[in-house]
Amino acid sequence: MSLDYFEKFIIKAEKQTTVNNNVWVYTRVSSKDQEVNKSLKYQKKFAEKYAFENGLVITKYFGATYESAKGDFTRKEFKKLITEVSKTKNKPFAILIFKMNRFSRSGANAIALTNELVHQNNVHLIEVNSGISTQTQDGEYQILKKLLRARKENLERMEHTLPGMKTFLEDGNYLGKAPLGYTLKGTRVTEFSRRSERQQIEISEDGKLLKKAWLMKVKGEKDYIIQQEMAKYGLNISKQKLSAMWRKATYCGISTNKLLDKPVKGNWKPIVSIANFKRVQEILDIPRNRGYQISKQNLDRPLTGFLKCMHCNNKLTSYEVKKKKLHYYTCQKCKGVTLNANSSKRSLKKGVHDTFIELLESFKLDKHLIEPFKAQIKLLLKNHNNDEYELKETIEKRIKALKTKSKKLVDKLMNDIIDDYTYKSYKEEIDKELLQLNVNLKSQSKKISNLDDFVNSIIVFSQNISEYWALGSFEIKTKLQELVFPKGLTINPENRQYLTNEINFLFALNATITRDMEISKKEKASINTGLSYLVAGTGLEPVTFGL
Repeated sequence: MSLDYFEKFIIKAEKQTTVNNNVWVYTRVSSKDQEVNKSLKYQKKFAEKYAFENGLVITKYFGATYESAKGDFTRKEFKKLITEVSKTKNKPFAILIFKMNRFSRSGANAIALTNELVHQNNVHLIEVNSGISTQTQDGEYQILKKLLRARKENLERMEHTLPGMKTFLEDGNYLGKAPLGYTLKGTRVTEFSRRSERQQIEISEDGKLLKKAWLMKVKGEKDYIIQQEMAKYGLNISKQKLSAMWRKATYCGISTNKLLDKPVKGNWKPIVSIANFKRVQEILDIPRNRGYQISKQNLDRPLTGFLKCMHCNNKLTSYEVKKKKLHYYTCQKCKGVTLNANSSKRSLKKGVHDTFIELLESFKLDKHLIEPFKAQIKLLLKNHNNDEYELKETIEKRIKALKTKSKKLVDKLMNDIIDDYTYKSYKEEIDKELLQLNVNLKSQSKKISNLDDFVNSIIVFSQNISEYWALGSFEIKTKLQELVFPKGLTINPENRQYLTNEINFLFALNATITRDMEISKKEKASINTGLSYLVAGTGLEPVTFGL
């Protein structure tokens, strides 16, 4: 029996009427070192050679940069390639890759991606190094095997390198690109001028500016204000980068890399102190409250919550006997501890307010001690305001660099390297920045030159602190209290004597000079007494003295 009749029922493959010989090229290296070593050019050269020998036309190039293969879609160029393949109508016949480990090292994900490219988009993968292609079943199998092998190699490499990286970090070194504000020197740095036998991380000119940014943040300044201030000095930093910077312990000299089991002290100088870093974290963690908080403290009893009972260390509360209009401080834990706020004819003991004023008056210097006090303050201010001097130096360096840039621009114009239009465009930008920097330099120089005036204002302030408190408003009183005694005062209820664990270094210096004179009245007070202790204490904030 003949079966010729059934031939018409055989489904035959459609003949391709058009031949697609267009291909795309994807090149990639893992690190900048490989890019410098011309590995990308090498990959591109081989792809072009393969295309020429096989009658293929390269219509697009992708990659041409260094991107880690840790994740497929964390690579911008790889993501761009896959997205364009799926969206474009004129799809290429194939994608040329020098070796499959350049394409992906993600293993199973790479296999799924290959299946989608070949069987859904009809786009093949060709490894130009070996000539293997997904056009055939055997070729596709070989490609998939190579992708799995690349994944295995990646895992094995990590097993060998991770312990070394961890040890490197535990020794206080930094891994990766130096953060904004720092310059990295080492053996693997590409720039020759920054090559070094061992790793060195130094604060850059931008870092000196960031010191100012951190101090502004410590004082509670808004980020957009800090951005504007940094821009004045030529440092443009985005809102996102600035926001992220506040949370990076790197800036206070601590390494918190995810490869570490616990934080490690880094081998680099901090831009912000640990104390100020913690303060910024506290500021960031404060929930935003748009409402208003009404103070529960009474205007006639400013020492409420500031004074502590010597017997139990609890903060004193206060109350008023309204009929007599008398105010008292009391300890709610200790029986019988009640102190009259003000002195009166009938009171057996001086009021707490009067004894507090006497305490403030004790900081007043004798006239012959004022000059040694001035000399010490100047010494401390110069030490404390070192950042201001560094900032001035940074501005001067930026101005010098811009002037050099301007000169080079003129040379390029004279040698016909650039045209008039290009010259004018760049020159306008440079002149604009120079103008702003010169304004800032003048302002910074004025700050530094006003040192004597500021010292005199400190003297006036410290000599009249008791009067400022006695005559000041409730707000001024509380601010002055916190300024002089940051951690409050402890009072002995029986003899009304005060004790404190911390005193503002300005007044500590005052007391030190007075003590020296009492020890040896015949000798002049040393202007260097107590410097090391005082410098280590709280910082002197000039704005505090404008009360």
